[in-house]
Amino acid sequence: MPAVKHPCLQCKGDEERPRCRRCEQRHLPCSRPVRKTVFKHDSVASFAKDQKWVNSQAKHFRFHPRGAATARELTPIDAIIGIPRRHSPLPPLAPPPPQQQPPPPPPAAATPQPPPPPPPSSSHDQPSNPSPAVQSIAYITSPPDHYERSKPESTSPAASPPTSYPSCQPHQSPPSENVVDNGLPSSRFPLRDVQEACLLRYFIEEMSHWFDLCDPHRHFQLVVPIRAGKHPHLLHAIFAVAARHLSRLPQYKTPQGILYHDQLLPNLNEHAAVEYMLKCIPALRQFHDMHDDDYRDSIITTAVILRQLEEIDHEDESSAGPARKQVNFLAIIDAVLRSLPSLDVFAQRSLMQAAYWMALRQEIFNSFTRHEAPQLILPLEFWHSASKANKVVMHLVQTAKWHWGDGSESEWQRLSKQQELIEQKVLVAFRPTYQRTADKTKGEIFPTIWYASNIDVTSVQLALIAKAVLVAENPYLKSPPTSRANWRLVENEVRNLLLDLCGIALCNPASPPALVQAALGIGMYGDFFTDFYQRQAIRIVVERYRDAHAWPVQRLLDKFR
Repeated sequence: MPAVKHPCLQCKGDEERPRCRRCEQRHLPCSRPVRKTVFKHDSVASFAKDQKWVNSQAKHFRFHPRGAATARELTPIDAIIGIPRRHSPLPPLAPPPPQQQPPPPPPAAATPQPPPPPPPSSSHDQPSNPSPAVQSIAYITSPPDHYERSKPESTSPAASPPTSYPSCQPHQSPPSENVVDNGLPSSRFPLRDVQEACLLRYFIEEMSHWFDLCDPHRHFQLVVPIRAGKHPHLLHAIFAVAARHLSRLPQYKTPQGILYHDQLLPNLNEHAAVEYMLKCIPALRQFHDMHDDDYRDSIITTAVILRQLEEIDHEDESSAGPARKQVNFLAIIDAVLRSLPSLDVFAQRSLMQAAYWMALRQEIFNSFTRHEAPQLILPLEFWHSASKANKVVMHLVQTAKWHWGDGSESEWQRLSKQQELIEQKVLVAFRPTYQRTADKTKGEIFPTIWYASNIDVTSVQLALIAKAVLVAENPYLKSPPTSRANWRLVENEVRNLLLDLCGIALCNPASPPALVQAALGIGMYGDFFTDFYQRQAIRIVVERYRDAHAWPVQRLLDKFR
C-alpha cells in the first residue's frame, strides 16, 4: 500500500478532501500538516554605526598534546618555532655517542641528516620508570641534596657520580668565548639607544621580581642583565617583554608617546615587542649547534622571558584579527633540558635552575587559563634539590596535571595526603607577620594577612590554590549518594580559601604577582560566590589586577557584572 503523503494528524487516514473517511465516520476534526516555511522572512532591524560584530574568521589550529608519548616527542627546533628553513637541516636533538670529533660546522655547511627515532632507553618511553606524579611524598620534607649546595660558578664535577640524562650523551663543549651570535653589534653595553636603555631599566626595576618570586638569589634581576650584555638574543627578549608591558600601562602614555623617567619614547608601541622577539628567533633555531653551558643558560632564559608574552597576550589571541602562529617556547625549554649531557650540568648552573622553576610557574598560569594539563618535563632529580617554595610549586603542578589529566581517585588521595604534609612541614616556614579575620559588622569581606617577603606570599597562595582544586574536584562527591549539604560544605570551604587568597593579594602590594595568583583562583571558582557584596568585592580585585599590570581580563570581569 503506498504511503500517504499528507495524512490526517488524528488518524493517519487517506487523501480524501476536505475530510478523510475515518474522520468523517467518527465525526472527528480532520487536521493535516501544513508545509513549513523554508526561508525566513527578511529582517528590518537597524544597527548602530559602532556595532561590534563577532569575528567569523577561522582561527589557526594549534595542537596541544596530552599523551605521554606525544607530549615528550623530541621535536625539531624548526617545527617548534614554525619558521621555514633557509639552510640545511640542523643536527638532531640527541647528540652523537662520545668520541673525539672536530667542532661542528656552521649550519650552512651541515649535511642533511634525518632525525633518529627516540632511543628506547628514554625515561619517558619506559613504563617502568616513575611517573611525574611521584608515588612517594618523603622528598617533600627531605633536605636539599648536593645539587642545591653546589656552587653555580664551580666547574668541577659534583661529589656523586654523574647521572646520565635521558636520551643524551656526553659531548665536548667549546669554550663560551667561541660562541657566535647573530645579534646586532649595537646590542652591547653601554647601550646607545635611549629606548632600549629604558626597556632594560624597566625590566630590572619593574619586571624582574615577577621571575624571581621563589628565587632568594634574584637571578633575573642581578644575573640576567649581565648575561644579556654577552648574548644579544637574551637582551632582545628583555626588550620584547618590557616593551609589551610598558606600552600598555596608562600611567606612562602621553599624546606624544610613552614617557618613562622623563624620557619620551615616541616609537615604543606593542608592535615593537614583536620586532624584538623576531630578533631572538635565529639564536633559538641554532641552539643545537652550540654545546656551551653558558649559551644553554641564555637560550632557556630567553625562552622563559619570551613565554611571558604568551601570558600577557593570552586573552588577545581571540580578537587579534588574522590568525597568528605562535612560537612554542615551552617546547624550546623542554628541548634545551633534554639536550643536557647529564644532570650534573643542571645542578651546577644556577641560572638554568632559576629559569626552570620560572618555566614551571608559567606552566601553572598556562594550565589554569587554558584548562590544560602541564606539559613540561618533570625529572624527579630536579625536585629533590628544590627549595620549600619550589616544592609548593611542584605540588600545584602535580595537582593541575591530575585535574586536567586522568583525574583518578588514587592520585587524588595521594595529592590530598601530600597537601596535608605540605601544610605541616613546608608552610610552617611561611608564617604571616600579622593576621586578622574580616569584620563583617564593618562591611569587610577579605581578611587581613601580611607576609614578610614575596617568597612567603607566593608559596602560601599557590598552596591555597592547590587545596581549593583538591576540595572542589573531590571525585567522591560525584557519586550518587552525595547530598546537597555536602556540596554546600565544599562550596563554603572553597569560598573561604579564595577570600584568603584575595586578602593576601590586597594586603601585600609590594608583591604585585600576588594579584595574578588571586586571579587564577577567581577564574577557577569565582562562580561559587553568590552573595552580591562578595561578588562586587571579587570584581574589585580583578579590576586592580587589570589596572596594575595591564593584563587583558575582560572575560573574568564579565563573570561579576
